[in-house]
Amino acid sequence: MTVPYVPTPRDVALEMLRLANVRPGEVVVDPGAGECGIVTLAVTVFDAVGIGIEINPALVKACIENFERLGLRGRAYVVWGDLFDFDYSIADVVTLYLGSDVNEALKPKLSRELRRGARVVSHDFEVPGWRAVKSVTVNGPLRTHRIYLYII
Repeated sequence: MTVPYVPTPRDVALEMLRLANVRPGEVVVDPGAGECGIVTLAVTVFDAVGIGIEINPALVKACIENFERLGLRGRAYVVWGDLFDFDYSIADVVTLYLGSDVNEALKPKLSRELRRGARVVSHDFEVPGWRAVKSVTVNGPLRTHRIYLYII
């Protein structure tokens, strides 16, 4: 399963992290992290620990360079690999922008590995079979975006 890289606009990413109520020191995991924009915001704005998972080596390199440039060593990380191979048990919050089919395929793994109270927040695509506890819309630069919040 592949997902094209489409970055989440900054305003949408900030609202995703606000909706998930990210607190200082929590671990935010972003599967399919791209250039790690959400990870960077989680660390710099919310004082969280951020972990991106990315399979594209060029994007992994961009994440590392950005973390170095911003002085985020020890607080922001990127894992080069498949998002289905990651152990999500470390996460307090998982951010998704993957498509409903990938969300559905990832759902059993998240259900198994995330601890009670962990939050999953998805941009534009629901997690089929889960009921969102909250859903909001955000006006972006080109269109309206929908964000779904799930609590394990």
